[in-house]
Amino acid sequence: MTIKRNGDANGAPEINRFVAVLQAPTAHSFLMSQRFALEAARFWARRLHAYADQMETLAHCSNVDEFTNAQTRFVERLQRDYAEEGAAFTDLLGSAGKMEADERAEV
Repeated sequence: MTIKRNGDANGAPEINRFVAVLQAPTAHSFLMSQRFALEAARFWARRLHAYADQMETLAHCSNVDEFTNAQTRFVERLQRDYAEEGAAFTDLLGSAGKMEADERAEV
């Protein structure tokens, strides 16, 4: 396979231009958007799994006490999950701010 050349004096392959674009500030934004998307997907997969588990648990309840306990555990897990997700997004935002500050320091 041949490498396309961009025609500059050094004859550098076009891939160098692509790498330069990835190193631009927009690359950090793209990277952070992907991290946010992955974190959101992870969270919703966890929550949907919890909802499915809850339906199965409720189907096996044979009295009001079991039902109430199952609902209580579900709500407690829901609160923990949302608290953990808030912390995860706070960490992501902190890392985004740090990346931005590091980038400014380099310039």
